[in-house]
Amino acid sequence: MLASKAFVFSLMATTLAVCIAAPVFVLQASPYMQPGQNWTGGLLMGEDLRLLDSGRYVSRPWCDICPRDTFSYGRWRRSGDVIVLNADRPGVPERRLCAATIRKCPMLIPLDQSHPVKWIGPGVVFGRDGERCVGRLDRDGHTGRLLRGLSCLKPERKPN
Repeated sequence: MLASKAFVFSLMATTLAVCIAAPVFVLQASPYMQPGQNWTGGLLMGEDLRLLDSGRYVSRPWCDICPRDTFSYGRWRRSGDVIVLNADRPGVPERRLCAATIRKCPMLIPLDQSHPVKWIGPGVVFGRDGERCVGRLDRDGHTGRLLRGLSCLKPERKPN
């Protein structure tokens, strides 16, 4: 009788431990279950970017013929209005994104000095998931004016 009570108690304790530990493990294992923000860029092909509150990120390209399990992982940091992505894989150059809000529309604008952004649109910038305002700004026709005031898009001046 004492052995059966001990067995039931140990079974209950194990079940309780699993019920407590499993959600913690799942939250740590899946970046999509951790706190953060989702951003999407592209029209016919593009990229989903998840910036986790922990300073990590996960990126997944998407298109009709892309493999579905291609993910990139790394760390991100914010310096003023610029978000810098550093991939975990060696040899991958860092990426820089300008965090901007234009006409109450949050977006991440890629900073590529060889191909500077000249217009706003879902195929060019990242829009926050659930918001469709990036496409509306593209149709405004005032993109050059809207981008001109952003400090993170101005070319960096080197000291003399």
